[in-house]
Amino acid sequence: MASKFILPGAVASIALVAVLTPFLRNSNELLNVYHDFTPYHAFVSALSSTCSLLHADQFLGCEDMKLVDDTIYTACNTDLRNRQKYWPEYSRQPRPWSGDKFFRWDTATDSVVEIDLRGIPGDDGTAETRSFHGFDVNVLPDETVSIYVINHLRHESVVEKFVHSPDTAFATHVARLNTTVAGAPPHPNNVFSLPERDAENAIFVTNDHLYAHGPQRIFEEITQRQWAWVSFYSDKTGWKKVLENVASANGIAGDKSVDGRRVYVSEIFRGIIRVLEPVGDEGELKEVQQVKVGMLGDNLGRFGDDLYITGPAKGLPVEHYMRDPETAGSPGMVVKRINTKQLGGGFFGGGYTADPIVELLIKDDGKLGNMTTTSVFKAHKIEAPVKAKQEEQDDEEMMVEEQTTGQPKGDLFITGLQFKGIMKCTNFE
Repeated sequence: MASKFILPGAVASIALVAVLTPFLRNSNELLNVYHDFTPYHAFVSALSSTCSLLHADQFLGCEDMKLVDDTIYTACNTDLRNRQKYWPEYSRQPRPWSGDKFFRWDTATDSVVEIDLRGIPGDDGTAETRSFHGFDVNVLPDETVSIYVINHLRHESVVEKFVHSPDTAFATHVARLNTTVAGAPPHPNNVFSLPERDAENAIFVTNDHLYAHGPQRIFEEITQRQWAWVSFYSDKTGWKKVLENVASANGIAGDKSVDGRRVYVSEIFRGIIRVLEPVGDEGELKEVQQVKVGMLGDNLGRFGDDLYITGPAKGLPVEHYMRDPETAGSPGMVVKRINTKQLGGGFFGGGYTADPIVELLIKDDGKLGNMTTTSVFKAHKIEAPVKAKQEEQDDEEMMVEEQTTGQPKGDLFITGLQFKGIMKCTNFE
């Protein structure tokens, strides 16, 4: 008689294991829970001789950064604990510390300027009104810089827009986009902005999760539910979902040029990058390709022909938000790279189904850096040789572009939520 009652429970357990096994297997690949990092130690030790943390007194736990010519814009904490009360739903208690800051770093002269953020509605300078996440910048024809940044207020998230002139040390708040309306991303993570449509505030924004906390959030993550999405906004269209069925839409990047533009989205809990093409002027996206990168890809960076993917190397990064970040363990760092010329075409003769090479640049269990979120690559400038133009009567000289092969050398800048300073690795290839 007892078996009649035991059997249904046993069947349910077996069914649950059968359902969860593929998710757990994929999660172990992404989280590297049982991964051996020793094969990477020698490389990381060698790399440490060319890498150093710079401006640790100002660049504290920086979430995101953007490169414009020689300038890096970055959003940083004033206290690493700011991220412990990150999402509005977690922020039932006041945030008693000062709010996040923006900096402009001229890498050519190594000068750092804190950008005074003026006109934020209700701003009191604390984390109640300044808890920044991902952001993007547009450089306009008059060299004005527009900054779109996700701001996690205590009870809701918004997208703030500032305008900034690089010859000043301040930025002025000009717009606040609410994310609690239909089609908007209630849990926004990162932004990609369209410079040619800056006047109408045209942006793509990733929505990280459907549920913010509790058992539903845990279920969503463990089973890698594709319940998140990407939204588009412009003053013309308002908010609308343009890419659905995503397992945590995280980092987003794209081509600033309209010609051949593509948009890249990190689907973090499946460990893939979604390659997309805009269609029309209503923000619609057409999928070109999905690229498996086998990591918890956080923010993305587009430099030259390459897409850089950065994120934690192991463990459960959520631990960073639940404990003191000074003692929250060592999520480590991983940086990978994809050549975008290998995407969505006839490369390797495979058309859209051909997988590109996903190049591993750094894999570290915490010896070099922790909880990485963003990397920026700044290629070294190549001095072109001077060649006399014999046929011209005035005997003017002209610069001839030097043809090079392979990956150019440059500086790799890396930041993260447990970083004190931004790491600069010189002569990186």
